[in-house]
Amino acid sequence: MRTVCIVQARMGSKRLPGKVILPLNGHTVIGEVLTRCKRIPGVDEVVCAIPLGESELRQEAEKYCRVSAGPEDDVLTRYWIAAECFDADAIMRITGDCPLISPELCGTVLKTFKCGSGYTSNIKPRSFPKGLDCEVFTKTALFIAYNEDDEDREHVTTFIRSSPDIYRTHVENPWPIAPEGRLCIDTEDDYRSICAAFGHAPYERLRAA
Repeated sequence: MRTVCIVQARMGSKRLPGKVILPLNGHTVIGEVLTRCKRIPGVDEVVCAIPLGESELRQEAEKYCRVSAGPEDDVLTRYWIAAECFDADAIMRITGDCPLISPELCGTVLKTFKCGSGYTSNIKPRSFPKGLDCEVFTKTALFIAYNEDDEDREHVTTFIRSSPDIYRTHVENPWPIAPEGRLCIDTEDDYRSICAAFGHAPYERLRAA
């Protein structure tokens, strides 16, 4: 089973535009995410799935992995294009604004999935903080969602998570970490907090804000 970790990323965040290419830990936010994803045990390849036409993001992502492009708002189609292009049998979904993603935790989710699931995650019900989210699903499950889900194409797995025909499993949080915490970057305050976690100041533009 060929497992491809597909990291979705875009420049057009409404609350913090361009957040994925902000400096972080000696490179960028997306660079940190992709570097960590390449350390996930059991993953055969990491691919960054970006919107068509985002040349600056493509140039940055290609420093770390191969890149696939598709519609900006139809993220489900973006995942299907990437899965087809890179011959995925199983797909791990990670979002590009989670620079504290844990390779070890993702490896545990993948190991659980390989016991026979069609879909495995650590997000429903939520017991981990936002920013450690990991989902793994079969290409068959993705194909079903791609053809059936006409309402929620942005969040990719909504149909898969509700389908009675797809066997689903879940990884619970064994760590003493509250699920209400935030380890992702949606706002400038999030970025400042993540920079502090890495022990450096935020990008100059944000320090002056």
